[in-house]
Formats: sequence, structure tokens, C-alpha cells
Amino acid sequence: MGEDPKKIICLADDDEDDRMLLHEALLELAEPLSILELCSAQQLIDHFSKPGQKPADFIFLDLYMPGMDGFECIERLRSTAMAGSNAKLIVYSIDSSRETMQKAFSLGADFYAVKPSSYGDLRSLVQRVMQACWEDLESGQRIFHIGRL
Repeated sequence: MGEDPKKIICLADDDEDDRMLLHEALLELAEPLSILELCSAQQLIDHFSKPGQKPADFIFLDLYMPGMDGFECIERLRSTAMAGSNAKLIVYSIDSSRETMQKAFSLGADFYAVKPSSYGDLRSLVQRVMQACWEDLESGQRIFHIGRL
């Protein structure tokens, strides 16, 4: 049997509305996707720590959640051999400070997206992330922010 062509996408955010909107924007791409929603960084780590778990292709991770924050989650994902450790990790946060972005990248984030304020901008973000040629993205192209930094 062939491999499942669906990309596995994980959304880890404690804000249910943000997860729902991101989920909807992903579905609008009309690509075969399997989308998993989790409401904490700890749930993400627990999920991908299970033996035999399918690896994710993309993880959208909020930084500021109760319990384990996104920074610790990035460290744990990147430092252990679990199913999510090789996923493209997209930090998805309201924080637009350069220091926060630098910290996320230094820990192993692949892309940093400041949460957009409109659904149209969210759709643009999703298209950019999902259709990117990752090998060719330069560091300045790995940030999505509407407006000035």
C-alpha cells in the first residue's frame, strides 16, 4: 500500500478561537490534510511522545500558554527523537518583539508568524507557510508580520 498523501498538521494553542480560525484557513487550501488541535504545549509533547505516532509535517505553536510555554516545547521537540521533532515548526504568537523571534529561532523554530488581526491576512500566512520552498527561504523570509517590525 502507498503512503498516506495527507500532510499532518498540528495546532497547539490554548485559545480555541485561534485554533478554529487557523483550522478553517488550512482547510481552504483544498489540500489533503490531517489536522490535530491541541490546547497546550504539554499535550503536544505527550502526543508526539507516544510510541508509533505518525510524525507531523507542520506544527503551529503558540508561545504563551498555561503550564509549559512554547519556548520549552520547542526545546523539548528539537532535543529528543519524537514524532514531532523533524516537523516544520511555526511559532504563531501575538508577540512581535525581535528578541522573542530571535529566541524562538535559536531554539529551533523554522518560521515565526505574528498572529494576524484579519482572516484575510491569516489566509495569506497559511498559504505562505504551506506553499513555501523551505530550502530556499532566507532568514528574513521566515517571518510573517503585517505591518512594521
